[in-house]
Amino acid sequence: MKIPKKVNKYCSYCRKNTEHKVIIIKSSKARTGLVWGSRRAREGKKGIGNKGKYSKRPLSQRKRGVIKTSKGVDLRIECSICKKQEVWNLKGRYKKVEFTTAIR
Repeated sequence: MKIPKKVNKYCSYCRKNTEHKVIIIKSSKARTGLVWGSRRAREGKKGIGNKGKYSKRPLSQRKRGVIKTSKGVDLRIECSICKKQEVWNLKGRYKKVEFTTAIR
């Protein structure tokens, strides 16, 4: 999908239509340490607890989910006057996102 680098949008802080810069937010580094998932993984490596919890079927018999080939894009728009950022929701999943120079 082609997205313009600059967009004319309504700024709720300035209360008028201004030019906004479009920014794609990259995913941040995963948290480690004391989050529940990492603690549970460490316990599993130590050999503590019931490994066959809830008596799950073998992986070959379980229904596997569909592998998604695209990601949802997190876009922000930044006002050129007050420098405030807002989330710009574009519904849908896109394989490729690139910037164009045209103003929409």
